[in-house]
Amino acid sequence: MPAEGIEHRPRSEVLSHEEIVEVCRAFARWGVERVRLTGGEPTVRRGIVELVAALSRIEAASGRRLEVVMTTNGERLAALAPKLAEAGLRQLTISVDSLDPARFRQITRRGDLGRVLAGIDAARAVGLAAKMNTVAIRGFNDDELATIVRFAWGRGLVPRFIELMPMSAGALFVPGELMPAAAIRDELAAALDGAVVADDGADARGLGPATYWRIASGPWAGRRFGVIAAMTENFCATCNRLRLSATGQLHACLARDESGDLRRAVRSDDPGALEAAVRRVLGRKEDGHRFTLDGGGGPQKAMISIGG
Repeated sequence: MPAEGIEHRPRSEVLSHEEIVEVCRAFARWGVERVRLTGGEPTVRRGIVELVAALSRIEAASGRRLEVVMTTNGERLAALAPKLAEAGLRQLTISVDSLDPARFRQITRRGDLGRVLAGIDAARAVGLAAKMNTVAIRGFNDDELATIVRFAWGRGLVPRFIELMPMSAGALFVPGELMPAAAIRDELAAALDGAVVADDGADARGLGPATYWRIASGPWAGRRFGVIAAMTENFCATCNRLRLSATGQLHACLARDESGDLRRAVRSDDPGALEAAVRRVLGRKEDGHRFTLDGGGGPQKAMISIGG
């Protein structure tokens, strides 16, 4: 949460549930099989359970139902997890940047770690598959990495670590705080007393930006974790994501400011407007981001405005 809070938009600027469903139904016709609800924080949206249910009923081109997953801070999961599971949610990714309550509150500015942990337990109790994302930050939580993976494994979660990125034009990026993917793996190998090797399983790459690794020896042998390394192990060549903001802006790249207006298209009387708008965005997609290790090359937009 930014120190100054978040900008509230007039309702007329925000896509309605019906408009979100219409856009997702179009993408499903074009071959998309998975939709991730993220944020900001999706669980604070009014009617989120009903939205999940509506999206879960969409049939993809393959004949399967659209797979609906969610990234959340977990604060409201204790109450919502059973309803979300019943509505058809397939998987959760929960953001937890520290297991120390004081640190957690510091980085979230108002988060309650106890509520998040209760939400994780509630999600697992109703059978929701879950991953746990942690941004690895030198000098802040780099001494917790082993604690975090042990916690996640103990609850049946897949832990994943994310390299710090220079979003918001690098305003919050401190080069010395970047913990490269190789350092994350080395830290875990040392702390867990086991070699780390690339996972050679069928889902080693996953469906998104993470690469998965396995503890090959020692007491934690066979356990897996993921790393999302936009800074030091670029995955732009295999990126398969598009991001749609709450206001209907379609972003072909998290790390660039360029976007296309789908809100205008979906509210248009022209039946071809939506496809044309999407094609324009895809036609402008570049080969990769421009992040640099000193914090340059980042977009003006903040992560909270578009999600991961």
